[in-house]
Amino acid sequence: MNIKITDFISGDLALTGMEVQDKEKSLALMVDLLIEKGKLSRNRKKILLEKLMEREALSSTGIGGGVAIPHASGENIENMLVVIGQAPGGIEFDSIDGEPVQLVFMIIGSERSARAHLQLLAAIVRALKNKELVENLLLAESGNKLYNLLEEFCNS
Repeated sequence: MNIKITDFISGDLALTGMEVQDKEKSLALMVDLLIEKGKLSRNRKKILLEKLMEREALSSTGIGGGVAIPHASGENIENMLVVIGQAPGGIEFDSIDGEPVQLVFMIIGSERSARAHLQLLAAIVRALKNKELVENLLLAESGNKLYNLLEEFCNS
């Protein structure tokens, strides 16, 4: 089974032009978007943020090259959810290369589908090794544009 990133992403689950300086604030904004779009109940926010930050405490998900892929699993999540955050000004994320992060792909997985979660993580890492794609994602002015760039990349 080949996982396509665009099966788990939609234009309305993307934030462009985020202006936050730290990892925790960026994750909170992205979780708020999931709540706003009805993908997550408000009473799950605190526990989900705690899970994301616990994962970050193990080792940063800032993989270098201006990219971070924070992830956590939720016991009441049916399908995996991905939120994209674009922060042209950069976010301090304790990345492995010490550089600020400009693209965040937050994955909220289902505890029932650990294998698909890992496959999606790998697919995102592969896509973000494409420098041209990353540059275009950083220039996108809307969530729909981000989605369209990823869809084009996945279908090429």
